[in-house]
Formats: sequence, C-alpha cells, structure tokens
Amino acid sequence: MSAPTDLPTRIPTDLTDEQLPEVLGRSLAGLYSGEARLPARPGGRNAALKALGAFTGKDYGARNHLLSPVSRLSMYLRHGMISPLEVAQVVRAGSRRSDREEFLRQLAWREFFWLVLRQRGAAVLSNLEEPKYRAQWSPDLPADVREARTGLPCADAWVTHLTEDGYMHNHERMWFAAYLIHWRKVDWRAGYAFFREHLLDGDLASNALSWQWVASTFSGKPYMMNQENIAKYSAGKWCDGCTAQCPFKGSYEQLQEKLFGWKA
Repeated sequence: MSAPTDLPTRIPTDLTDEQLPEVLGRSLAGLYSGEARLPARPGGRNAALKALGAFTGKDYGARNHLLSPVSRLSMYLRHGMISPLEVAQVVRAGSRRSDREEFLRQLAWREFFWLVLRQRGAAVLSNLEEPKYRAQWSPDLPADVREARTGLPCADAWVTHLTEDGYMHNHERMWFAAYLIHWRKVDWRAGYAFFREHLLDGDLASNALSWQWVASTFSGKPYMMNQENIAKYSAGKWCDGCTAQCPFKGSYEQLQEKLFGWKA
C-alpha cells in the first residue's frame, strides 16, 4: 500500500474527539481500509495507567473462559503506553498466587515472542519450521470470512468482534486461527495480515508467532478445538440452539483424522 502524499506538516494538538477521525483519516488515507473512527477504548499514557490501576488480577486463572476477567492491557503494552515491568510489579503486589502466576506466564510469552523477533527478524513472517502435517494452504483470505458471512454463528461473531471492536478474546483468536488454517485451508499469513489490519494490540511478534503456533510452524503440533471446547469456554454462547452444520462436531481423535490424517 502506497504512503500518503498529503500528510500535513503538523497535526493540531487541540482537536476534539469529534474532529480526530476526519483529520487523521484524511492524513492517513491509503494506510487503512474502512471508515476512520476512534477506537472503543481510549489510548494514551493516562488511560493505560487507569486501566492498570483498575486491574486486580482476580480470577485471571480462569482466563480461557470468555466470561472471566481479562486485563485488556495488551493494547497499551503494544503501543508502549505502559511497560511489561510496570505491569508485572502491579500484578506481583496485588494478585493472589494462582492468578499472579498465570498472568506473569502470559506476560513472559509476550516477551519471549519479542526475543524471537529480535533474533530472527523478518524470518518470523515465514514458516520457522515445516508444518507438522501435510498442509496445503491457499494464500488468500476468503471473502465470506472477511465479511463475516460464513454461516457459522461463532466464526461470524469472531470476525465481527475483530472488525468492530479491534479486539478478540484470546480464546476467540485461537479458535478463529484454527478454523481458518485447518478447516478453511488458508495460509496463516493471510490471517496474520487480517489481524494486523484490525487489532488494536496486533504487534508483529505476538501476532505472527501465535499464528505460527496454531499452524504448527512454531510448535510441535497444530492447535485445534472441537464444538465441545467452544461451547464450554463460551458458556454455550453460539452453540446453544445453533442450527448450522457445525464442522467442529466430533471428538479430537475424529477431527484429527479428518483434518490431518492422524489415526488414534
């Protein structure tokens, strides 16, 4: 995508929230798609500190459940509004042991991904390893996925959440990535680019290497889920009463054989 040619020499610092989308949207034309609008969550150092101060870490150990508390600090970490050290200090001081350990483990993953990026550079945008199954992937994101019209209530909700809010719960990201790579046979790089286009916290390292982890190009096996897993961790949000022909139904053994050719 070409760089904008009409960038102002100076963007006014006294713009109101109502003026910002128009002025910045015009200045950054060509660097994004869709309508220019402010994010659902405020940015900036002060907003980051407020969010950090409000985070107690309570019940973070149950983070895989969509209804359980999460920090929502990743956007501020990604844009350097707060540092991992600041976050770690707050969590160590105020969280109970099980929640603290789980949060610090996730924070460590973020730092690990950045260390891999530092070591490998642009190589993280290519397969770091061969996939652990005979993969045949299309390079393009299907239109029905991009437009949230797959006919699967869960998958369409994940995409809508991403494009409207600039956010997805971690488990939604894993489910969507597995669906796109293993069920729809799409190259993980198309998913990575889609996330980079929309995620407010979509940094290069965590985004690329998490997609590779699902694809098994940076892990020992591909990540996958089944309908039972989605129903359990979403409290039946999409599965209860769903009439779609669900591709995720079946045991893990059955789906592994179907997707990867592995027999139990």
